[in-house]
Amino acid sequence: MQYRILPADGTKISEIGLGLGIVTPQDDVRALLNGALERQINYFDLCGAYDCVYPAVKDTLARRRAEVVTQMHLGAVYRDGAYAFTRSFTKARAAFLQNLDLTGLGYTDFLMIHCIDTDQDFDRVMKEGERSFIGFAEDCIRQGLARHLGFSTHNPAVAQRFLASGRFDLFMFSINAAFDFTPDGELALGQSSERMALYQKAQARGVGICVMKPFAGGQLLNAQSSPLGTALSVTQCLQYVLDRPAVLTAVAGASKPEQLEDYLRLYAPCEDLDYGAVLAHCTKANNLQRCLYCNHCSPCPQHLNVGLINKYYDLARLGDPLAREHYQQLDFHASDCSHCGHCDERCPFHCPQMQRLDEIAAYFGK
Repeated sequence: MQYRILPADGTKISEIGLGLGIVTPQDDVRALLNGALERQINYFDLCGAYDCVYPAVKDTLARRRAEVVTQMHLGAVYRDGAYAFTRSFTKARAAFLQNLDLTGLGYTDFLMIHCIDTDQDFDRVMKEGERSFIGFAEDCIRQGLARHLGFSTHNPAVAQRFLASGRFDLFMFSINAAFDFTPDGELALGQSSERMALYQKAQARGVGICVMKPFAGGQLLNAQSSPLGTALSVTQCLQYVLDRPAVLTAVAGASKPEQLEDYLRLYAPCEDLDYGAVLAHCTKANNLQRCLYCNHCSPCPQHLNVGLINKYYDLARLGDPLAREHYQQLDFHASDCSHCGHCDERCPFHCPQMQRLDEIAAYFGK
């Protein structure tokens, strides 16, 4: 397992997280949670719809509280064993406090304002007052019931409004190649450029992203069902997600411990992680003319890490104060480019890399 660091306070988060959304009453939730811990997964999204989830959390995660990182949702409720969400402050508050008590965790690391996809809902949950979602969430921080505030959304424009408030350390967002490269509204909200701008802005502001739907509900794993007309492997989907700016963890669902092995192949030395080669055959993605940091152009004859060079440039222009420092610490810089044309020829997305490297060299200096 590899881990990433939350910018707000240095919390260590496993690149693969576990979600409980597909767990059913027939599943052995304790075995699943213990299996995740054995595989060094430490990040758990506790949005589970059945009564079996929270006692299992108490018997497993709560016993190893200092080793795990949890997120719980303000606004997620469960009716007759089925998931739903509410904008009722009274119901949302009661459900969160009840579930926190049932888990025996004492606190949640992230308290997420849940599933805010419209401006109307944003205005409602961010309105100050006696029965205020944001007010209650901040009270939970002060009372030690939560360590960080977060939010979940599928809408990049709404996410930008949350980021602008400066009150959140992490958010949950749907990221995968199918959502990024299909027209706005077809599968997901926001054009490719708008979604990428959100990832970049989050990293520039030091806000982490927890990814949901990394496989597009399984559609990306099958060429016949994939909206892109081509299939990605499980590990290619995960690598794509983890290469996006600001992403700390990809939360994947499982109902049995052995399903987690598919995700851990991400770290197998022989595993093919090159999603760029697959997306090169996707007509909806292959003419973006923008660097997606996939490093499909590697190895560079001059040893440049073209993906990281582009990423730090994009972040620096967005105001990330650390991006220039990270760029300077690279062993080789844009000014070392020999204009051999290797990266231009190999880029699946037809990004004019040589031209861009000249631009980056002028921006940063040698």
